[in-house]
Amino acid sequence: MLLLILLSFSGRAQEGHRVFTFKPGEVYEKDILINSNAIVQRGQQNLRVNTVSDLSKRYTVQLANERGTTFNVKITRMENEIDALGQKLVFNSAEKNDTTSRIVKALHFMVDKPVDVQVNNYGIIQSYTDYKAEMATDTLVSFAGIQPEAFEKGTMLNILADFSYNADLKKNFSWTDSVEIDRQRLITRFWVEDINENVTIIKFSSKISTKLLNSNQNGTYVIDNATGLILEKILYTISTGYQISAGGVIYAVSRSTSVSERSRRVK
Repeated sequence: MLLLILLSFSGRAQEGHRVFTFKPGEVYEKDILINSNAIVQRGQQNLRVNTVSDLSKRYTVQLANERGTTFNVKITRMENEIDALGQKLVFNSAEKNDTTSRIVKALHFMVDKPVDVQVNNYGIIQSYTDYKAEMATDTLVSFAGIQPEAFEKGTMLNILADFSYNADLKKNFSWTDSVEIDRQRLITRFWVEDINENVTIIKFSSKISTKLLNSNQNGTYVIDNATGLILEKILYTISTGYQISAGGVIYAVSRSTSVSERSRRVK
């Protein structure tokens, strides 16, 4: 859901990979706040879409063994404000809304739709179940930057960091990571902003070019050294290029997006 950036954190600041251990019944929650401003153009027509989204996701450990862990992932709550064409749409998943609206239907469809994600002991996604994401597709919703989360095999589960605390690791240490996403190479530079025994603060910058979009991103991770859980994530992205609507029409798009996430174990 709301996969504005499919960026998996991989810490190459140390040799080897962090091994994660989970137990069935453990529950993790992530609160996400997203601000998106987009300009969509087709010919002489211009459309501005401004969106604020506030949602919560739950990651429940269903199965854990020597081969890895299976998480049940779903959005439990979502509130949205979408401004476009001089009109404002307000959505709250806890309230009954106008079910004749395609946008409202698309937003409702994203809530409480569980996906089982299987990761290995290094937190790398091995497989996942899926639902028909096209049922949650609406042109305006897509342009607003609100989309179902797409899990990518071979990348880190996005609440985890492949990072282990090392007392010898100092502030300003930097490294570069490369990962293939949707057949495109994403290169990211990381550097340690601050570090102590409890948490490590890491900043990053990245750039990726696809057939349709060029994106520049920077942000900050706050990592719990004891568990590898990303406690806080702040992202800022600027994207320009083209986007294909649900009806197959190509539009020019310029979008800036800020994302703030906070994760915690609740059970």
